[in-house]
Amino acid sequence: MNFKTSEINNWYLSRAGEINQDLIINSINRIIIINSINKILRPSFDKNILYIGTERLTREIMDKSYNFNSFYVSNSKGADIKAELQNLPFQKSSIDRIVLIHSLEVEQNPHAAFREVNRVLADDGEIIIAGFNKTSFLGLYRLLPINSIFKNKVYINISRLIDWMSLFSYDVNSIFNINKIPPFKNNKFLEFLSFLNGNIFSKINYFGNSYVIFAKKNTFKFISVKNWHKKDNIILGKFSKPVVHNNYEK
Repeated sequence: MNFKTSEINNWYLSRAGEINQDLIINSINRIIIINSINKILRPSFDKNILYIGTERLTREIMDKSYNFNSFYVSNSKGADIKAELQNLPFQKSSIDRIVLIHSLEVEQNPHAAFREVNRVLADDGEIIIAGFNKTSFLGLYRLLPINSIFKNKVYINISRLIDWMSLFSYDVNSIFNINKIPPFKNNKFLEFLSFLNGNIFSKINYFGNSYVIFAKKNTFKFISVKNWHKKDNIILGKFSKPVVHNNYEK
């Protein structure tokens, strides 16, 4: 069963959701700042940026952005552009950066949704994906008799995303495993376990309840080779050796 947008939005109203939300926002801001310093990202004032995902968290991230060409895409009433993820109303290679917040996890066909994202993303464009991590306490919740939104759900694993990005020629620059605190409903338990997100445990980049991935799209341009030499109607150059098959019919 896939996650539902409504239940994710409701979970982010809880204290456990607020903790997760703050860490996702901090991680995305950290990615942008670090890569801006390294000149991987251009200044974002003139970029066309799409935010796609659960409204509460996505709006919080957009409010901290200083870009004037940022748009929230959703099929909900509060969207800047109303559209489905698998049918984005944009031309090919027209968007500079796309931020996906739990958006692949609510799709019935997440791979088709990723292909659509790849279609509209510009050459050398950037993508940031945040989602729930099965290899964490959330995965344990699936095995426990606890009523939770994380039970019996389909997760998009980090390794699966990396495979998709490799297929579409993306360079993965950063992966953050964040929030080591189990999503208890009891606020006292959450407060007691807050040390799990402290300096020591935060440096362990594994087993976080959520992940944030930053990748850059690669574009390979074909350059025609014109320095061939022609002699007696024979093109001199390097060619692969022909293979002779003997299994032909006489």
